Amino acid sequence: MNKYAYILFTRVPVPYKVKTRLQTLLTGEEACQVQLQMLQDSFLKFAELNNRGIDLYLAYSDEGDPSNLLAELPKSFSAFSQVGHTIGERMNHAIQFVRAKGYEKVILTGSDIPNLTTEIIISAFDQMKEVVLGPSQDGGYYLVGCTRAIDLTPIFETTMAWGKSKVLTETLKRLTDFNVALLDQLQDVDFPSDLKEMRHDLKEENYYFKRWLTENRGLLE
Repeated sequence: MNKYAYILFTRVPVPYKVKTRLQTLLTGEEACQVQLQMLQDSFLKFAELNNRGIDLYLAYSDEGDPSNLLAELPKSFSAFSQVGHTIGERMNHAIQFVRAKGYEKVILTGSDIPNLTTEIIISAFDQMKEVVLGPSQDGGYYLVGCTRAIDLTPIFETTMAWGKSKVLTETLKRLTDFNVALLDQLQDVDFPSDLKEMRHDLKEENYYFKRWLTENRGLLE
């Protein structure tokens, strides 16, 4: 076992149950395909972290049968199901579950940040003294991590309005007693406007997602 662990936190791609905010422009099947393409890119990109001394985990939700998703998972990843009612409870369980294995540092990210790279994740581990956060453009955060000595339960298991524009601000208010490192801001994919912007600012390693954007350019005009 390595000293560090990375958790890719995702919903199982199920039509009409994932990326619902994209469905003002896309069908449920098309929105599901977007989620799947981003996951496939994440598997390819982040499998490399295992060669850099970081153990890899996939924490998946319970929308549907995860068999197809797990069949695509590289052998370098271990997988487990999320537990909890709110996204905060689920993230907290995932971090606690992995940290209990004895890791010194654990980082969790979402699965819908195409321009997240292995270098950013490694930098997050390097910058982390107690807590690290990666702000997203919508006022939330795409990455959260902490050392073994820090318990983030008071942050996650609250009445915070997850998915709203003040999540990062509210989280930082609850972390005033900790050393918090902030990474550069990145864009996640929630709305059709995000897809349109991403066409012009997408890193080359996003093979599957880039191909989907190219093949479905007409949907985004």
